[in-house]
Amino acid sequence: MSFAGGYSITSGDVVKVLHLLRDNGVNVHNSKKAYEELQRYQSDSTFFVLLSYLFGAETCPVDVDLGGNWVQYRRLAGITLKNNLERCKLALGEAAIREAAGCSLAVLVNPTDVRIARVAAQIVVKITVLTSFSWWEECGLGNLPNTLLNDLLMAGEVKTFSALYTLQYLVEDLPEEVGLASKDIIERVAVLVLDPNAQWGVRKAAFRMCSNMYEQAQSLDWNVESLSPLQIGLTSGSRTFTNLCCLLSEQNCGGDVELKIQVFRSCGVMLDYLEYFTPMPESDMARFIKCWSRDTICTSVSAGIVTEHDVQLKISAIDLLTLTMEMYDKMGGEGYICALIQPLIESLPSLVSALVTYVPMTREDVENILSEDDCSMRDPAAVDFHLNEQKYDISEDSALDDNHGTATLRSTALRCIDALCVLSSKQTFPHLIEKVKALWDGEWQYKEAAIVLVGAMANGCYDEIGDTLPAVVEQLISAVLSPSENIFVVSMSLWSLSRVLEWTYAQDDSTISKIINAFASRLQSRSKRVRHAAVTAINTAFMTAHTMGTTEKVTGDLPSLIEMVISCLPFYNDGNLFILCDLAMHLAALSEDQNTVALLSAAFRANRIERTKGFETTYVAYYINETPNVFVDKDVFSVDRAIIGMLTRFPDPAVSLELLDAWSVVLRDIIERNIRDDISLLLNVLFIAANCANVTPSSSLAGWCSRTQGCIAVLAFQLFNPSEELAVQVAAVTLLHRLLKNAGTCAFPQGIVEELLGKLTSSVITAGDLQNKLEFVYLIMLMVKSYSHESPNGVFCAFKAAVDVLRSDAFSESQLLFSQMAFEVCSALEAAPGLVVHARPDVITRIITECENAYDKSVATIHLVNVLLAVEDVARDILPDVMRLVYSWRQSACNFPGTHESIKLLLSFYSNKHSSLLREQLGLVDSNIREMVISSYGLIC
Repeated sequence: MSFAGGYSITSGDVVKVLHLLRDNGVNVHNSKKAYEELQRYQSDSTFFVLLSYLFGAETCPVDVDLGGNWVQYRRLAGITLKNNLERCKLALGEAAIREAAGCSLAVLVNPTDVRIARVAAQIVVKITVLTSFSWWEECGLGNLPNTLLNDLLMAGEVKTFSALYTLQYLVEDLPEEVGLASKDIIERVAVLVLDPNAQWGVRKAAFRMCSNMYEQAQSLDWNVESLSPLQIGLTSGSRTFTNLCCLLSEQNCGGDVELKIQVFRSCGVMLDYLEYFTPMPESDMARFIKCWSRDTICTSVSAGIVTEHDVQLKISAIDLLTLTMEMYDKMGGEGYICALIQPLIESLPSLVSALVTYVPMTREDVENILSEDDCSMRDPAAVDFHLNEQKYDISEDSALDDNHGTATLRSTALRCIDALCVLSSKQTFPHLIEKVKALWDGEWQYKEAAIVLVGAMANGCYDEIGDTLPAVVEQLISAVLSPSENIFVVSMSLWSLSRVLEWTYAQDDSTISKIINAFASRLQSRSKRVRHAAVTAINTAFMTAHTMGTTEKVTGDLPSLIEMVISCLPFYNDGNLFILCDLAMHLAALSEDQNTVALLSAAFRANRIERTKGFETTYVAYYINETPNVFVDKDVFSVDRAIIGMLTRFPDPAVSLELLDAWSVVLRDIIERNIRDDISLLLNVLFIAANCANVTPSSSLAGWCSRTQGCIAVLAFQLFNPSEELAVQVAAVTLLHRLLKNAGTCAFPQGIVEELLGKLTSSVITAGDLQNKLEFVYLIMLMVKSYSHESPNGVFCAFKAAVDVLRSDAFSESQLLFSQMAFEVCSALEAAPGLVVHARPDVITRIITECENAYDKSVATIHLVNVLLAVEDVARDILPDVMRLVYSWRQSACNFPGTHESIKLLLSFYSNKHSSLLREQLGLVDSNIREMVISSYGLIC
């Protein structure tokens, strides 16, 4: 059989690929060796053709005994094909993509197994991402949306699953392209959910698909003034989906507990859409209150937990109540959410009573914790970066999935109690305090529960608990200091004490010193759990002191705590070591004694020798000697992080450059060995190197970069590649930014500049997450300052791409990120004012206008004014936006050096050259604002 590129499939090649698939996913003996073989095979263009062929085969095309069933091999072939489609397009061109598209579409339309249908859907969507919706029709493969909605969705059984999977993945991966059609998708799928003739499993899957669409939309950048087409579609369809939740609830979800859980979770997501339900008839409101509030309360307080599904049902119901209260607080007690709150207030006695019964630890909880409480037991994943993202499988119940199952009934109940205290502390406190008194004198499980409840009350019931706190704090301190007390009581006493620190700092006595000494007394506990609670509590004490401006109350404890940290350092590891290093940095930041900080730093550098040996031994064992079941010991990263933190106080280029040298060698080895199975390892190396660059004096770093010929920049550049995990790319860009910022242009070999600008141009556009975009913008704007003359074309393209992502209609966290981007653009423009014409200066000005009057806004305003004075035509064109920026400063510009003077210069320019336009703008505002501007800046109009 002849395929794209003139290659003809042979039986021998098919067998090779099948063996490769078997070793990587069906019968794995040496995963590292199998993965490396797979990596080598991926460089062969025929590999893609063979994968496509195998995925489309209903039965094994060769006579070979492989072990495992054929569905496993087809599924692995399909997944591997999907993961390599971009490489396939580059290697074989569009003809190979068409071949894969035809094969996957044929499988999608006539599936024989749900698992295969799911993979086919992923391939179809990935191809659509690489091409377009119209591409399918242009290639003669048909109209994809029509195939999904009209041919497959109502076809039943596995074909319906094909449609549901594909629709879900399209919304996730192509939100802009799906756009307004999301409303039609929701409405069409909702009909399927309510179809009594459809299989129950299909109806459940259809509901999950709708639910997943809304859950995924939570990660989108929401801007209330300018919703995207997808957001408009989802909000338009939200009433339909909400009614669907109510209908299923009224029908008791057919007695299906898994579906009930999913409905509760979906209701929690849909709370964000309540503001779009205007108007809502009274009959709908009554129904809404019953289904989402009263019935949820009934489920939460009902007796009887038999199975794990019963536990998850209560968790999802209680979580919905908590989300409702949090939304009420977020909305300022206004809107439809108010109607859902009243039943909660009415049910407080029974609800609090039920929630408290879930707080004592179960025997299983105790056994699980004790089984892992040995300090000698290592937990190498405790400080890993967790990057795995998963697509939800609508064909399977997810009630017990890890992503939902991490919350326990106890933690969910405590979160709800915390929310109740915030919602109505006066009404909640009496019920809770009675429960605490009843539990306190019982067996240790009940005493521990009482202590947890005290900590839970400390936030919302701050005023109510005040009279009893002195006595409670003394009892908690006694529990911590008691050598015979149960470890669970001790750990929770530590936590509860950390929850009342604000109250403690407000006192004039020595209570805070007693509490910190109690915390410190448990730092060397033999219990990992108690150690964790103690070191976390001390960290919280220092962070709270910093927030409240009361650090003078803890400085007296610094010498003894530093001694304690040094003594604990050799015995801590994994997650507890990570937190201990945080504590060391807090202590170093507060200490005014350079000798004390030097002593602490010396202890960490000495400890680093042993930690480095542990890293090298395990790294060599696993990656060089291929010893199985070895975890790379990453404790050295925690220690280095602490050393670098201390270097921010007292820089020592010899130390920071020694670290840079060491990690450069490791990074080179990782790249040369193509180590990609542990992304956390890569991220740790990149971030440590970036932080080293940050604390090394510029002259020393520049000299080091020159001596090493920019080796670490080249290594980071190699990792800024589309084939790498996005998190790795972002970390590489962060390192490149720190190097250029602190060492100057000698950090980058000239050969990488143009290509780096090209990669940044495409990456800043495609990066979905705003935080990632910001990292790219940081580097782009720094390169604008550094390379405008050497690489004008590359700089222009990267600059244009960066400013094109800016939005002036954002709010909340998004608004903060866009403002940081705008500040960087303003700084770059002063170095290259000619780019202001392409900088969307009106948008930048609007973004800055919305920022609070603070230092960063002041600096950006000064930069922007300087640019506008240099490019007068632009200044004239955006006068209305500039005036809004001026008004936003009110009279506070004089509080920031140079800001008032810059604005005065700009207004003087407008007064001299565009006086009529200026008068027109001033005439549009309130007379008080107008007079304020005229008097503040000495305008003559």
